[in-house]
Amino acid sequence: MHERLWEIYEQLCLVEYRPLHEFVRRLKAGEFGEFRREEVVDFLRWIEGNMLQNIQLKAMESPAYAEMAEHVSEETQRLFEELIAEYERG
Repeated sequence: MHERLWEIYEQLCLVEYRPLHEFVRRLKAGEFGEFRREEVVDFLRWIEGNMLQNIQLKAMESPAYAEMAEHVSEETQRLFEELIAEYERG
């Protein structure tokens, strides 16, 4: 994982509560410097994997979460497909 991408993500999304779409848009615009496409895609896939894992953990903790887990997982996967496509568009 690229440490600099994590620092940017952490500040924008976890501290400032900015949406992931903004994170991707600003990365794409070069606001935080240059990153290889593969670095960004791998990082986004890593974040996606963590989110999907957290959904499954929550589903095991509570029947209410378990009922929603499949739908939320699908929505999360769709979101990351959109984010990656957005980043890769010229």
